[in-house]
Amino acid sequence: MDIELISGVFSIAEAEQLLTAIFNTKIQFHQNRIRTTHETEEDIEHSERRIVQLEETLRNAIRKLKQSGRTHTHLNAHIEVNTMARLTP
Repeated sequence: MDIELISGVFSIAEAEQLLTAIFNTKIQFHQNRIRTTHETEEDIEHSERRIVQLEETLRNAIRKLKQSGRTHTHLNAHIEVNTMARLTP
């Protein structure tokens, strides 16, 4: 299943708001996993690394948008959902 999440032209400020909201949701997901889920140390470290990656990616994306010299940008985001019979390593 493919879910269209965002498709449109936005001002740079609007794009920054949308990207920040989406990334913050994913960061909060990992923060909640660290706090509430009894995971292995490896899982916790993975979530911590992922948070750092997400924060860095967001900063870089916003920096590039602002440095583009443009007033608007096109954002297109979709989520691909595939069910699985079981978790595979």
